[in-house]
Amino acid sequence: MKKQYKALMLDLDGTTILNKPDALPSQKVIEAVSKAKQKLSVCVATGRPLWRAQEVLNYLQIPNPVILLDGSQIIDGASKKLLYERPVLLKDFIKVLEILKPYHNEIIIDEKDGSVTYTPSYKPRNVFNFLVKNLTIKEADELIDSLSHIETIATHKAISWQPGKVILNISHAMATKQYAIFEVAKMLQINTHEIIGVGDGYNDFPLLMACGLKVAMGNAVEEIKTIADYIAPNVEQDGVADVIEKFIL
Repeated sequence: MKKQYKALMLDLDGTTILNKPDALPSQKVIEAVSKAKQKLSVCVATGRPLWRAQEVLNYLQIPNPVILLDGSQIIDGASKKLLYERPVLLKDFIKVLEILKPYHNEIIIDEKDGSVTYTPSYKPRNVFNFLVKNLTIKEADELIDSLSHIETIATHKAISWQPGKVILNISHAMATKQYAIFEVAKMLQINTHEIIGVGDGYNDFPLLMACGLKVAMGNAVEEIKTIADYIAPNVEQDGVADVIEKFIL
């Protein structure tokens, strides 16, 4: 007998949609998600802020909790009401900027109400996430090592929209997809082992670790495939629809 799961947690870029700025879900994925919503709670866990995720969420019509900024915020999918937030501590903001000084990559600061490009004149206001753009994997790993002594922050790589590059996300230590899924499970009054998690990138490692059924996309990085219970077809082949058909419908 097939296990009855109670929630589906979907990453967006590289999983539900192609990994590019203007990507939208395919009709096949939209239809599969619509059918899945009749069986269980469909949620989203993305590194995007709301303003970048909004159009995709509109297509998917997600009524359940949505994790934004890799776990820094959780909103209600229907009303967009903020349910949970975990900003970076001011003392950590100062430490992180000092460590980032030798690097000259563009830094995006995600705030409560929007995103700004960092300049030396920037004054912190409810900072939820640093996004260091277009690093090599070696540079990102060096930065992660340099930041590792700050116990109250979390660092993780994400696949860049620029081929061959990665992004480094820096947030509060309790602002990861894993912690956020724990919060969502409480909201839905379910256990995390009753959740199917689907992802493709480095930042989806905590997503999959929090879920009962771990699904990696065919286009996922090897670190994600290593811990997966199932590897779905690539995002170009509507792998999310395959997961829904196999494990939910």
